[in-house]
Amino acid sequence: MISDCRRKKLDLIITKSISRFSRNTLDCLIYVRELKELGIGVLFEKENINTLESKGEVLLTILSSLAQEESRSISENCAWGIRKHFEHGEFRLATTRFLGYDQDAEGKLIVNPRQASIVRLIYQEYLNGKSTIYICKSLKEAGIPTWNGTCTWCSSTIINMLQNEKYKGDVLLQKTFSSDFLTKKRIKNTGQLPSYYLKDHHEPIISRELWECVQLETLRRKTFMENYHLACYSRYTAALPMACKIICGTCHHAYVRKIWRRGTQKRLIWQCGEKYCPKTPCDCGNRHIDEKTLWKAFWICFNRILNHLTEYQEKWERQSESENEDLLARYRAKDFIKFLTISHFSSHLTNKRNPHKRKHEWKKSDLIIRLLSHMEIFESGRIVVHFLDGTELVLEGK
Repeated sequence: MISDCRRKKLDLIITKSISRFSRNTLDCLIYVRELKELGIGVLFEKENINTLESKGEVLLTILSSLAQEESRSISENCAWGIRKHFEHGEFRLATTRFLGYDQDAEGKLIVNPRQASIVRLIYQEYLNGKSTIYICKSLKEAGIPTWNGTCTWCSSTIINMLQNEKYKGDVLLQKTFSSDFLTKKRIKNTGQLPSYYLKDHHEPIISRELWECVQLETLRRKTFMENYHLACYSRYTAALPMACKIICGTCHHAYVRKIWRRGTQKRLIWQCGEKYCPKTPCDCGNRHIDEKTLWKAFWICFNRILNHLTEYQEKWERQSESENEDLLARYRAKDFIKFLTISHFSSHLTNKRNPHKRKHEWKKSDLIIRLLSHMEIFESGRIVVHFLDGTELVLEGK
């Protein structure tokens, strides 16, 4: 309407009352004055005010202030009522954009079996080492729909789902609140207002232990980023499974992948990203390394585990039952037992004639993502391979 007024399409605006025009005193006066300069009046029927008259603005200022105060009072009363309902555990959740649950006639959450399987898949893929971007790509390629039926997945959506306590059957009320009744801006509640936690409120989709493991894995990745100065742990893992997993043993920064070309031939190498950074180059003297060498190092260490599988299985069993280990460490131990002790899997991976050549049904990238934490590269040629279960294997350079 204001745009039409600026284009001189209107001569007069008639509204029921000031509160219908604006409940913000400042906005009301700004627009009224702008319209008055354009020669357009505003007629408020209830208050009998015409802004083109001389006495209009004085009354308008007083009455618009009252309208703003009325808006503030209504907002506070509504907020008070909502918080009282929260105190008694009374609330209603909008499940339209909430994947995994529907509502029954009484407003209670009930599991949607088709959507619940998608939620379980996302949690499992994340614990299998895949980044949120990688998961998005996989869901899109598989044609798995979101809440609105499209296959448009976003990394932020996956992150919110992984942090949502409702999937383990609990509810946290008043996560956010409106900080200003005029702007309606919502901010995160970090202690400004009381929050209310309801445990075992509804049927869970994810077990409590699995949910806690996901939170510990998120913390592990965040710590990993901070320790090795990574701007984004998950940015490139959808295309490069080794991205952010190759660490310089000298300056403790991540290696980056480069392509060296000579004529029609190309060579894939990894080199210290900090050493060759044009903005902040360092004195790191570590050398580059061929991608084939990294793969070879991984396969050698992986074969060591397979060749001593009985010993490692005993270690994992002790780790999975140890009270000194956190939930994530115990989960990793159980996962390695389940994943690596399947007879047909081992037979597919082992090639006795040439241990570096594989003929198997699993993608190499999936193995790296699921098993490898990172590799440390040293100037001497030594490579330390760290697996997610805590195993560290050393390969000495020539």
